[in-house]
Amino acid sequence: MQFSDYISLTALFISMLSVGYSIWFGLRDSAHIKTKCEFFPANTDEDGSFSPPGILIQIANYGRRPVYLEYLYFRYGKGGSANYAETVWEGDKYGRCHLDEGDKYEHFFEPDSDTIFTNEDGIRATDIFFRDSLGRDYHVKDAKECLEAYFAATEPNYERQQDL
Repeated sequence: MQFSDYISLTALFISMLSVGYSIWFGLRDSAHIKTKCEFFPANTDEDGSFSPPGILIQIANYGRRPVYLEYLYFRYGKGGSANYAETVWEGDKYGRCHLDEGDKYEHFFEPDSDTIFTNEDGIRATDIFFRDSLGRDYHVKDAKECLEAYFAATEPNYERQQDL
């Protein structure tokens, strides 16, 4: 092998390292969103105060890029959905919720806000998701189970809705 072949192989190796490094940084430099939903049943504290059942929704940005959440959506039945952003968070001048690297947003829904869990036709919510300013949807993990548990706890004659 001649000296020019060694130089060519070295240049190829360096360029492959550069491409790998760029891909790694590109993946690391994006927004990584984690969502979670948790149901809290009704309970009475030791001091006798009553806490109604509720649902806690959390979304966190573990990536390096900021995320602008525009809407919190509730899906009703088989596809109808409605946004609920304007009363959930106080946003920027465009009404968006800004999440920088490491920021978390959480909201607790209690029975006083359960009008959002059913639409105007009386159909119950079946899923929850967030939508950002780029149009990407972030499904809230365990939202279906939390909504089922919430309806079972708040409605005495609750029957699970089957494929509306």
